[in-house]
Amino acid sequence: MNNRKSMVFIALLTALVLLLSGCDLIRVNEEKDRKIVVARVNGEEILKGEVLDAYLINYGEPEEYNKEIMADILDSLIDEKLLKQKSTAAGYVVNDDIRDRAKQEYEQALEDRANMLKEQADENADPNTDYQKRARDDMTEYFAAAGTTEEKYLDDSAEYIAIKDYLDELMKDLVVSDIEIEEYYQDELESQSEYPSMAAYYSAVPIVTEPAMRRVKHILIKLQDEDAQAVKALRQENKTEDADKLREEKLKAIEAEAERVLDETRTNKDFESLIIKHGEDPGMEMEENKDGYTMLRDASMLEEFLEASFEMEEGEISGLVATDAGYHIIKVYEASEDITVSLEDVKEDIREVLLNNKKSGKIGEYISEWLEEAEIKKYEKRL
Repeated sequence: MNNRKSMVFIALLTALVLLLSGCDLIRVNEEKDRKIVVARVNGEEILKGEVLDAYLINYGEPEEYNKEIMADILDSLIDEKLLKQKSTAAGYVVNDDIRDRAKQEYEQALEDRANMLKEQADENADPNTDYQKRARDDMTEYFAAAGTTEEKYLDDSAEYIAIKDYLDELMKDLVVSDIEIEEYYQDELESQSEYPSMAAYYSAVPIVTEPAMRRVKHILIKLQDEDAQAVKALRQENKTEDADKLREEKLKAIEAEAERVLDETRTNKDFESLIIKHGEDPGMEMEENKDGYTMLRDASMLEEFLEASFEMEEGEISGLVATDAGYHIIKVYEASEDITVSLEDVKEDIREVLLNNKKSGKIGEYISEWLEEAEIKKYEKRL
């Protein structure tokens, strides 16, 4: 599992709630098929209907069920059954206190939903709108679509809390050191700076809150089309050295012209007019690029072009930048650098992420031990 992915421990437990909920999500013609026993864990049955429900939750309704996926889901349900058995045996069962906690968490979720709806409405908000009611109505619709009820949801949430309490007790001695936190911070700082477009998807803790940006325009003195295509073909064949050699050879044919244009940028301060006069990039003529190319560090641009752009400050003009397209003369029209948060500001967030990652790993160890001790029978042919 990717160690950058946050809340793995919580995600596992959330999935557990869904999978143990027993919601009647799938309607099949033969109810008997849903009641087929596909596994027994210490004598407790897992039915085919539970596997089908989990399939739908995770993958949607398929034209044809994938047997390998169903087998994987069955393994997960076995793990979860063991987890539930162990927590119950340890005395972590649903009681009035846990039901109250489940209710409080649900009401808080409704409150958060209502506030979000109000924020989305912004200045157009109707002062007479009851956002609390809208949030509750949204949940009612969700429960109906899922084939469950608020009462069932609260029951499942209470069971989740009981299991989480058990796991918290099992792993209460797990700790995260300051060194681990600092290493995580430095790794994420580097990664989020280098790959800002991916940070929102893979980074659990935002450290680069505003990534560096360059808005540029350029004059391209192109290679001949056939030369550029020949270089491209070699790259596609992974013949890097041959491609580099051919590019260097072909660039010599346009180098003198490129140098003349570069000299002209030193005397003619109207860069826009020089783009019109000498530029051969059709992208510069497109309406969407009338203000230039706005790029992050991992933009889909030629590597040398991107690197040269981020080495310059606002108002600077590059020398000749060689790429597989030809020679570029780049001017930076707007520049900003990474805005980051300090380690101290995100220290506890990082600690939580790392602790949850450790808990996820520890859960895996416990389940492996329990699987060896348990009496498990699987009937995969019945899936």
